[in-house]
Amino acid sequence: MVERSAAPPLRLTRRGRIVLVVLVMVVFSLVLSLARVRSSATSRVGDGSTRVHVVRPGETLWGIARAVAPDNDTRVVVARLAGMNQLDSTDLVPGQALRLP
Repeated sequence: MVERSAAPPLRLTRRGRIVLVVLVMVVFSLVLSLARVRSSATSRVGDGSTRVHVVRPGETLWGIARAVAPDNDTRVVVARLAGMNQLDSTDLVPGQALRLP
């Protein structure tokens, strides 16, 4: 029988580790940038009187209402948002598109 020697373990040089870290950072930055662009997608629809907001994780209808109309009664704005979007409850799902006044 012929015995084969086991391959030596993979070893990275200092330059290899630096390249690997930079590559991971670039990929991470691209993923974050893409997520940020998608999650903050607020765009004009139709005649420009309605905007669309994509719900991000942790956002609430109350918080969105305060951001949309900080000088108005938040309860009224929440009711208006619920009516515009035909919401049965104030529960939101990340990625859900909401029409804003």
